[in-house]
Amino acid sequence: MEVIKWMSITDRHTKMFLDKHMAHIGVNSSQYMYILRVCRQPGMTQDSFIKLFHIHPSNVTRAIAALEKEGFLERESNAGDKRTCRLFPTEKAHAANKEIQAICREWQERLLEGFNDDQRRQFEAMLLLAGQNAVHYALEEKGQEE
Repeated sequence: MEVIKWMSITDRHTKMFLDKHMAHIGVNSSQYMYILRVCRQPGMTQDSFIKLFHIHPSNVTRAIAALEKEGFLERESNAGDKRTCRLFPTEKAHAANKEIQAICREWQERLLEGFNDDQRRQFEAMLLLAGQNAVHYALEEKGQEE
């Protein structure tokens, strides 16, 4: 039970930190990851976020609509599949991207304070495995495949 408790506490405080430090940019802890990803992979589709972040489609739609409305993202028709749109970062997104990365690095450094390099690598590997297990068993509960 302690693992779940501390994962929850870490998640809550991470969101609080990100919300506070990104408010002046105009994004929150539920939106920043879309900007980071679209700046890294311009032209990706909305559906790719569902698989990438393991988030409900309605949450993805809501976040992208808000970011588009605020001028961070632009949609273009997908020539390969007319049912989907491709997403591209605006200049505003590119400007925000660097600051968002810096804020995330700062928080990560605070979280990993006191860890040596080996411990950081081990922690990241274990956290990745725990996340993969969470996705696997959540999908299994819903009767879905990965």
